[in-house]
Amino acid sequence: MLTTKFKSNSTLFLRLLVSVVVLCLTPVTFAQQPPPPSGAYDAAPYLGQIRDTYVYGDIWERPNLSKRDRSMITVAVNQALYATNELRLHMGRALDNGVTQTELSEIIAHVLWYSGFPTGVNAARVAAEVFAERNLPAIPTEASPRQPPQEPELEFPDAYPQAPYLRDLLNQVLYAETWKRTELSPRDRSMITVAVGTALYASSEVRYHVGRALDNGVTQDEISEIITHVTFYSGFPTGVNASRVAAEVFASRSLPVGDERFPGAPYLDDLIDGLVYGETWNRNQLSVRDRSLATIAVTLAGYQSDQLRVHLQRGLDNGVTVQEISELIAHVTLYSGFPTGVNASRMFADILRERGIPLPD
Repeated sequence: MLTTKFKSNSTLFLRLLVSVVVLCLTPVTFAQQPPPPSGAYDAAPYLGQIRDTYVYGDIWERPNLSKRDRSMITVAVNQALYATNELRLHMGRALDNGVTQTELSEIIAHVLWYSGFPTGVNAARVAAEVFAERNLPAIPTEASPRQPPQEPELEFPDAYPQAPYLRDLLNQVLYAETWKRTELSPRDRSMITVAVGTALYASSEVRYHVGRALDNGVTQDEISEIITHVTFYSGFPTGVNASRVAAEVFASRSLPVGDERFPGAPYLDDLIDGLVYGETWNRNQLSVRDRSLATIAVTLAGYQSDQLRVHLQRGLDNGVTVQEISELIAHVTLYSGFPTGVNASRMFADILRERGIPLPD
């Protein structure tokens, strides 16, 4: 076990060392790393180190996706997560990386179908500010008006019989219109949709759109890289979940799937062994017990069932008591909603029964 972790950590270190050397020897590439927003990491300097070393020093420099592709999916994910400050930064970065003003506008319109209208409204407001700062026209010059198709071919004619209007929106607007607009290619739309599905922990959407992405010319390696990239913007549980789903799709299409823990995005193995467990969990500023409490709280609030199960068990192993976890579930529920709390309560009860531990009073 220790040998495996050492090898994995050594591999990750060597990859990061190569990235640093490349950054030092290539001024153009180094210039791609934007300075952090003023004061952004003053209260969490280790977070700044992760940003510089892993996000920009490693992930953004990996060759599996172009800078343009990475910018597109990053804008899409930050829109979906309503991450306004990051969205502003990455819209500017996207323009620098070759994403056009018209494409940015179209990303906003595409993503709102998957993350909700409020995220589109927020992203449009941010885009207006970015365009004004760069003296770009308020309305992208190449954007086309809405052109509803006449008698469109229905992609899912039998979908949602209980909600006919939803079926009509899906068929006649989303797929017959939005997906057909030429401002973004089908490949681009597939990439941003897989990215948003990953970020939102939307397993069914990831499953369908990984398959659609393959049909639209996105390669298996590119899909794996999308999942890895998005993980740093929406959290490791979302990447682990999407990796599992993607691996199932790859296998169903007889594509090669390795024996890694996360074969849908193999580089996650190195990152989790190195950055997450090999480095962050071992920092002495928090005990492993406290880290378990924090991780349970976050995965509970995100309804991230697979990772919640892992960390409920890890919490018990790290000295968190049954009563403490029970109380944590009740506490977090008040901030994340009763559906997340009920899900966690049921799961924790199953774990206690499996371990032969009495249920809390």
